[in-house]
Amino acid sequence: MWMLLLLLGVLLVLDAAPRHSHAHYTSGDVVYHTLPHFWTGVGFCPAGEINHGGISATLESTAMQLNLRQIAALPVGAITHIRIHWLLELVEFLEYSTEGVPRYEFEKFDKFVDLLQELHLSPVVEFMANPGHVFTANPERNWFLWEHFVKTIINHQIARHGAARLSNWRFETWNEPDLRNYNRINFTAESYLEYVQAVRRGLSKAGGRRKSKRQQQLYRALRGPAGLFKSEERHPLCWQLLDVCNQELAKCPIDILTYHRKGLDGSATEILNGSLVLLSNIYQDYPQLQHLPVANDEADPIAGWSTPRDFQADVRYAATLMSTVMLHWHAKLAGGVMSQLESISHDNAFLSYHPYEFSQRTLLAHFRMNETQPAHSQFVQKPVYAALGMLAKLGTRAADLELVNMDSKHSVQVLRTISGNGIAQYMATIFLSPEQAGPQLTAYHHKYTLNMSIANESAFITELLVPYSTDPVHVWQLSGSPAYPNATLREAMRRTQTPRLYETGPIWQYNSELVVNSASLPLPWVMLLRVCSAAWPKLKRPQQLEIVEVTHREVFISWSEQARSTQCLKSYEVWFRERAASDWQLISKGWHLPYPSFQYAPGLNASVNGFYKVRGVDVFNESSAFSQIVEYLEL
Repeated sequence: MWMLLLLLGVLLVLDAAPRHSHAHYTSGDVVYHTLPHFWTGVGFCPAGEINHGGISATLESTAMQLNLRQIAALPVGAITHIRIHWLLELVEFLEYSTEGVPRYEFEKFDKFVDLLQELHLSPVVEFMANPGHVFTANPERNWFLWEHFVKTIINHQIARHGAARLSNWRFETWNEPDLRNYNRINFTAESYLEYVQAVRRGLSKAGGRRKSKRQQQLYRALRGPAGLFKSEERHPLCWQLLDVCNQELAKCPIDILTYHRKGLDGSATEILNGSLVLLSNIYQDYPQLQHLPVANDEADPIAGWSTPRDFQADVRYAATLMSTVMLHWHAKLAGGVMSQLESISHDNAFLSYHPYEFSQRTLLAHFRMNETQPAHSQFVQKPVYAALGMLAKLGTRAADLELVNMDSKHSVQVLRTISGNGIAQYMATIFLSPEQAGPQLTAYHHKYTLNMSIANESAFITELLVPYSTDPVHVWQLSGSPAYPNATLREAMRRTQTPRLYETGPIWQYNSELVVNSASLPLPWVMLLRVCSAAWPKLKRPQQLEIVEVTHREVFISWSEQARSTQCLKSYEVWFRERAASDWQLISKGWHLPYPSFQYAPGLNASVNGFYKVRGVDVFNESSAFSQIVEYLEL
């Protein structure tokens, strides 16, 4: 046990009845504001050739599909949208009709978006493709061809599943159209504006006329221009669109202004500063655009996802992503140019490759196991993945960001959130040390007081991300960083991939001091403290238990959570029996499973064939009902 250097005191007191206002909720002397979870998007660009065959091969590969399953296996609401460049290359051009209208085949696109639907992920559909070279072969007709393409896609999906399925989809114009490597259909200033207007018309006309109020509510917003917004000389297309919108906002084809601002030095502060400078310049020259919501589609620490960087392998990247969210929340509350912030997204859903399995900008470390027959992929969750899971536990209302000084150089960021009807029945507070400092030790002694109204009977749970003990990359490096980690090493890495659980037991009384002992934590660290009232909704049974093959005698097990019921979850239990007459075995014994997945590899002489079920255990040590029993048979 490390020597004690950090004491974080949390004083929980029963407070007076809360006061309400139109914009916020007050508990004691703390003002809470409605907290939209605006950080739940991820994205990537598929590898391979940019055509129907190349994009199909990448997105249909077992490695990519298991990557997506792992990304989706975070707490409910952790990731809601995924933005994939060239997604519409899955649509195949068939032929022209006798009237010269293109006909398209949607089989591969349908299959892929059905998978996303199964995983509870909504696509961000970028109108960014050139199936059959339709648009480059007929540039004089693009005003019609783009409108037809967009309308055909939307109408096809409405016919398959109804308009409601598309209500959570996002639609965006061509990504970074000013860059040559993306502008593959040679947009000019004139043809780009023609394209954006045609996309807008296609979205508006899809589905026919909307007569009812319900149909009117299904208006599909268009995001754009998804630009870098460098100088007007280098990036004229995006700036031109802003000029058109500023001249007459009512006729602006985009509804949400999207841009890309990454950090310069790997810090969260640089990401925010880039947005502040860009939006200040935009609003100065185009003041009408202050009425549009804004979104940073690629709010990453530094450009170049594939460039290996040590901090992207460990807790530092997790802390940076956390800090990015917290700083943007503070800026949104402060008003000014960030008051219209709608969302930020992280471009980190890529597949990493050897020898940079951990150090590329990804959520998962990907090991391509080429020595097996057939070859397969193994994934290990990085701390940044766990950070998104921790953020999903935040409440529905949040206070402004607080800074608590550690010493003359360092401070702790504190974000308090609550949920509940009338009074707070749930509290989740994140404590974040400086994200890029470390790994190093610092003598930090501070007593922090939290005042909140919560039912008398409550329990708490504390989880931490901390260098080394929650860094799978550290385990890998100690073993020599093998390209093909064996089963023993993979299990050792996975045992460090979730937040570290600190159990001090339930709190049954107030006006007493709870000291969370984090014991000489090296920087940077992230701590999530959750306090749950006994009145908070109880755990519901896990849903949609799925078991997929990883390789021979190894499976990835995942399930779905029900919203609100898992905020007070402590861990999951996974049970197995080989035959219907056998006794059930707790195969996750000794594992901390705060997120809805488990990789099961029982060993050479054991079988994965049999029956599985899952249940949750909450902070009161009460269990949910079991999921439905699912039988798995290895082919």
